[in-house]
Amino acid sequence: MNSIGLNILLICKTLPWQFKGGIQTHTWQLAKALNDKGHQVSILSGGAFRSYEKRVIKEGIEVISRPYFPGRYIKPISFLAEEFAFNWAAKNWVEENHEAFDIIHSQGRSGYLLFLVKAVHHKLINTVHGLIDLENQERPWYAFNRNLHTSITKWIEKKLLFASRINISVSKSLKDQVQTLRLNTPLEVISNGVSAQHISKQTSTNKSAKFLFIGRLHPVKGVSRIVEKMAMASEDITLDIIGTGHEFERISEAIRKNGLKNKVRLLGEFTNEEIHKVIPDYNALILPSHYETQGIVLLEANAHAIPVIASDIPAIRETVTDRFNGILCNADDPMEFINAMDYMSKNAAIAEQMGRNGQEKVLKQYTWSQIAEDTLQAYYKIAV
Repeated sequence: MNSIGLNILLICKTLPWQFKGGIQTHTWQLAKALNDKGHQVSILSGGAFRSYEKRVIKEGIEVISRPYFPGRYIKPISFLAEEFAFNWAAKNWVEENHEAFDIIHSQGRSGYLLFLVKAVHHKLINTVHGLIDLENQERPWYAFNRNLHTSITKWIEKKLLFASRINISVSKSLKDQVQTLRLNTPLEVISNGVSAQHISKQTSTNKSAKFLFIGRLHPVKGVSRIVEKMAMASEDITLDIIGTGHEFERISEAIRKNGLKNKVRLLGEFTNEEIHKVIPDYNALILPSHYETQGIVLLEANAHAIPVIASDIPAIRETVTDRFNGILCNADDPMEFINAMDYMSKNAAIAEQMGRNGQEKVLKQYTWSQIAEDTLQAYYKIAV
């Protein structure tokens, strides 16, 4: 095993205490696991526009906040402008500071303009968390903001994939999708992981018939369609929703229109620690997505010995086996999710066994220590 200490730069626009998302969690947990293995890790993230560059040490990780123009306020093109503005600032920072690092590792679309910086291509690694065209495949034709963002980002995304020395996919399913682009660089699969501190020893016994969704309130996540059918669920079944997004109003209206205020709660944004504190209180976590690249939240639930009810799509099938650590449902049939919640609430012993199976699987395959080790092996292939 190579024991050379590396100086590593990860790039991620936001971090878990700013925005709860899979990429943010992945970046932060990977950074801590790499640091635990004796490597020096910095994260380049976004900072307030009218501020100055800030550097702080948090749990041994250097977090560099680079100011950038808040493109999100340019409403007609806010999606593209916000992402591009951060990446332009990140590109300029890397051009000035890249010699200090052995590895430069972009996460998702954070760092996507580094294809313009040829001086870093030999040490550039890119983790693909999704492809923009697939994430936004259900966008309506008249959604100018989203369509512009998708068309331009798709081109930039491909440029980064070809410029990176090694690309990493978080699932085999996503790897298959990326390979259709006919890359001429290596493409490896290294999944998301779960922090050992979040692997529960025991779960709550006071759950009633409580179910939980965690994620963006976005059409691709499918939760609004579940809420619209909750009136048909058994009387004792409740659903809590953690997260924010542009479907907030649609879900709020469905709760009001269908008289669901005692069955569905919109809880807003939680910190990562708050989420891990409440997960054990639920019968199961639901993830009715139409598209996922893996679904880190599924691993987090299983880590607490909580089973999952998730869409039967390729990326999710890599971590969830039907009736083993959860129940898989047709993503296009909300009633399958309602029926699965009813089944788990009435078969507590079976649900608890699914949760224990999931926890064992996480311990064997998905700890961040193992994910960091796999990532280091990719680093050492190109580190000079």
